Amino acid sequence: MSRPTQTTVRRPVPAPPRPSEARDAIREVVEAVCSELGVSARERVRRAAIEQRVLVAYKRGPRQPLDLVQAGLDG
Repeated sequence: MSRPTQTTVRRPVPAPPRPSEARDAIREVVEAVCSELGVSARERVRRAAIEQRVLVAYKRGPRQPLDLVQAGLDG
């Protein structure tokens, strides 16, 4: 008796965000970080530096902070 073949169900890969959606999401993050740090809208140089760091982090993708990874390994 032969075994029935299994079909693999492929889930659709989510589409990457559109440039305008990504830009809006990044802008919201930058605003939140600046607000938390107390950086006003007038401090353009500091805001630009924060935005650059957020963009780099966005391009790299999700990461776990090392202290959280270490905590997971210890527990």
